Amino acid sequence: MIRRHRFEPARLVLGLALLLVAVIHLARALDDDVSVPVPALLALPGVGLLLAAAVAMVTVAARHNRASRRCGRDEPAVAGGEGAERVSPPR
Repeated sequence: MIRRHRFEPARLVLGLALLLVAVIHLARALDDDVSVPVPALLALPGVGLLLAAAVAMVTVAARHNRASRRCGRDEPAVAGGEGAERVSPPR
């Protein structure tokens, strides 16, 4: 039986960005008419990583807020602030 796991949007975003890089490389290799500058090709993986990092931070913040609401707190705890405690997600 397959175990359930969390959906990780950052992995999806990074996978799509790297898939885009692979498709562009394939298009350049198969067709001479495709003109994508080399600096743009070198920048795409880095941009994908930054975008995935931003999505991961938003995901963590959303999960933290949802977990703090489940625990009965009205206001989400500020990370590192006074009274902030680590809330582990339910398994």
